[in-house]
Amino acid sequence: MKTTRAFGTFVFTKIVKWIKSIWILQLILVIILTCTALSCIKSDTDFPVDLTGKIKGTVKDELGNPYPKTKVSFTNGSDTVEMVTDMKGNFSGETKDLGQYSVSIIPPLSTELVTAIPISVNLRYHQVAKVDFVVKPTHVSAHLNFGSVQLLEEIVDKEGNTPTDPNEPLFAANIFDDPIGLLTPIMAPDDHQITLSEFQTAKGNLVVHCNGNSSKVEVNLEGMIPNGTYTFWLAYLNKTRSVGEQIDFMNDFVNFNNPPIGPDTGTDNIAVADENGVLKVTLEHGSCILTDEAALVIPVLYHINGKTFGGGHVPDPEEMVHMLVYFQ
Repeated sequence: MKTTRAFGTFVFTKIVKWIKSIWILQLILVIILTCTALSCIKSDTDFPVDLTGKIKGTVKDELGNPYPKTKVSFTNGSDTVEMVTDMKGNFSGETKDLGQYSVSIIPPLSTELVTAIPISVNLRYHQVAKVDFVVKPTHVSAHLNFGSVQLLEEIVDKEGNTPTDPNEPLFAANIFDDPIGLLTPIMAPDDHQITLSEFQTAKGNLVVHCNGNSSKVEVNLEGMIPNGTYTFWLAYLNKTRSVGEQIDFMNDFVNFNNPPIGPDTGTDNIAVADENGVLKVTLEHGSCILTDEAALVIPVLYHINGKTFGGGHVPDPEEMVHMLVYFQ
């Protein structure tokens, strides 16, 4: 009986200790959780709380086409964060703080915002704020390269002066190639020399649609030289210029050689007006031409003898600028 009682006492004692251990462990766990919640436990190994704001969004047109290289700004007091959309029109980033931020974008060249700005967004802990912007392309007028718009005094009379008589025949002056000032008669495909009144009938507009890694340029011009051959080029500027304001050709252009719309070979930037001088064509380019540059001017070149020269330099005696289109 002594052995039995001793064994029973031993078992009972073990059970009591086990129950006490469980109770103590539970108590310790409660204390740890409470102290963590109240920040009463401090050590060098604590993980810092991430108080940065997480942001993502898109810039697209009403058809869902993405617009790359669009600047997006998030501002809260002194904290301003700028992001740029990728080729799919997406942007993402972080701010220094949480809280209320004002969001805006600089619309791509030749677009207007459908989305009203600024947008107010509340950045919260452990959340990603999503902001989507919608833009739409606008019509941009083509301006006659003459008078107040003429940049280089290229269109002249037989004396090399600015023509005034509607019936006088026109000449194109050499601007870049020697001999500078050489006058070339501006001839039509039917071999008559273009007069000032014929030259001044040109008008129209262009619309550019981007879809991420490509773009389309819808050309709608009239009053052009009937059956005339034209090419279209991309002249990016590092500063905005009003229509007719003088451009510094040594310092204002982003690229030393202005590329053609389409492939670098210049094979796909050629269009021919119909017998009534109407020129309607859609040109395609391998990137979005509405970039984050300050401005873009598209010169519309008339090729006097109908010859084109690919993506390189077009000889002065062979061409003249008929129209200029400003995107800014």
